[in-house]
Amino acid sequence: MTAFTQALSTALVDFLWQGATVGALLWMTLVALRHRSAQERYLASCLALGALSMLPVLTVVTLLKAYGGVATAQAMVPAALPAASPSMPQTLLQIWMVPESPRQPWLDVVQQWALPIWTAGVLLFSIRLLAGWLYAVRLRRRTSPADAATMTTTASIATRIGLARPVRVAMGTLEEGPSVIGWLRPTLLLPPATAMGLTTRQLEAVIAHELAHIKRHDYLVNVLQVLVESLFFYHPVVWWTSRCIRLEREVCCDDVAVRSVGDASEYARALTALAKQQLAARLAMAAAGGPLLYRVRRLLGRTPPDVGPAVLPGLAAIAAALGAVALNVGLHAQATAASSELPRFDVTSVKEHRENDRIIFSQAQHGRVTLVGHSLRTLIQSAYQVQEFQIIDGPDWLDSVRFNITATYPDDPENDRRSQGLSRRDLMMRALLADRFGLAVHKDTGQRPVFALVTARRDGKLGAQLRPFTGDCATAKDAEACGTAVGPGYIRARGVTMAELATAFSRLTNTGSSLNRLVVDRSDLEGRYDVDLRFTPDHMPNLPPEALPAWLPPLDPNGPSIFTAVQEQLGLKLDAQRAPVDVLVIDRVHRPTED
Repeated sequence: MTAFTQALSTALVDFLWQGATVGALLWMTLVALRHRSAQERYLASCLALGALSMLPVLTVVTLLKAYGGVATAQAMVPAALPAASPSMPQTLLQIWMVPESPRQPWLDVVQQWALPIWTAGVLLFSIRLLAGWLYAVRLRRRTSPADAATMTTTASIATRIGLARPVRVAMGTLEEGPSVIGWLRPTLLLPPATAMGLTTRQLEAVIAHELAHIKRHDYLVNVLQVLVESLFFYHPVVWWTSRCIRLEREVCCDDVAVRSVGDASEYARALTALAKQQLAARLAMAAAGGPLLYRVRRLLGRTPPDVGPAVLPGLAAIAAALGAVALNVGLHAQATAASSELPRFDVTSVKEHRENDRIIFSQAQHGRVTLVGHSLRTLIQSAYQVQEFQIIDGPDWLDSVRFNITATYPDDPENDRRSQGLSRRDLMMRALLADRFGLAVHKDTGQRPVFALVTARRDGKLGAQLRPFTGDCATAKDAEACGTAVGPGYIRARGVTMAELATAFSRLTNTGSSLNRLVVDRSDLEGRYDVDLRFTPDHMPNLPPEALPAWLPPLDPNGPSIFTAVQEQLGLKLDAQRAPVDVLVIDRVHRPTED
């Protein structure tokens, strides 16, 4: 996914608790306004719906800005596999000594499916929206101009209620209740059945009700409601808020109608007569819309003129909001606690490297770390002991912006001692990335392209530069010491297993080779070996002779590629396959403030 779709997916999930919070606030507001006018409750409900529609937008914008344009590529990270599969090659087992931004598995599943489910739901509700629009168009087309008497009555009522907009009055051919269609060019639709079935005063009250909708621009608000309902269909607070708007809107127009005719009981009888007819389309404003029984009882004075909202929806919204907030606080506290466990540098300084050079310098000695010209990717590689291709997602400046970092720490041998591939200094660098860059990551595992190290010959014969190790690693020293040296155009190893040799191949990513994949051992070769491999890098490094090991011959630009060299010199082959690979997924990061 792109940065936008990732932020949208997160916003859709966050909207669950955001919407519950807005619902709780609206319920408390409506309770406080239960003895006030319907117009005030209507405005409060509209403001709540506006907040519900804007919260996901603000969340997306905030995430894109805070994360620095983090771009996800979930297509590159298939469904997670068990982190310690028995069939996983040894070289794939990365070291994760400290929890990184603890993630709940069920939250990952929710966020993974949020966008597809939301997209499908929006499409279905868009069909509903389109059907309503087509029905409204159909109603408008099947009309004929109203008679002169109806036009005169409508104009008189419009003047009485203060409506200055021109209104087209038409008689419908369908058996629908009186309704308003359109906003910029509103049409008041009066079916013949209504005109013949109501008294003059009743018809005037109904017309006043519909004209009140036009004066208040209720048609536009109703269309926006349906749009919000379609976009956020999955949240019950959206539907409840929209229902409150429709109820209070009809009550407001009822009050206008009663003031127009001066007889509430006559208008109540008109509503009862209209209820016997079909209700109007969803995108049409109808006098018989809303909870009719409540409206009639209110007009007849059999219920308090102003009542508050139902208790159950409010309590449910408050409970959901409190639960969601508690969950977010708990997850934040868990992540903060995990981050606080990391050791930290005593003093740090982070600045952007603005020189247009290729200098990349690293030094750690006497309690001081100095890094010059490092990109965020190389910093993450060092801190988490992963290769370049194992870092998934990230901002567009992941490789382009470079940094100079200095940090101090207690000059203690324990800081430099490595345990299972990590030192305390590595953990300090993780804490620095979390504190200064806001880095949050999690690990994942998925099937990805790899190179399998296999024997090239059917008879199992090995090349001249791959020899069984006959020494003793415990006593070997200097040039004969066991270990691996990797650089541009060479791999030199003493007393290594095939799994260790595969790891050395994986480290060639930053030395000019085109592998850029994890290399796994599938050679079935036991024991330890000495290796002397020479090849021509894909990109010849511009290094002075003194920068290369003394025992390394000058690089030959016309020499064999790494694939040819492996086969000819070692008797092995790099075979393209797929295998489980541990990756580090960047959830969020931002550019640090310089100091």
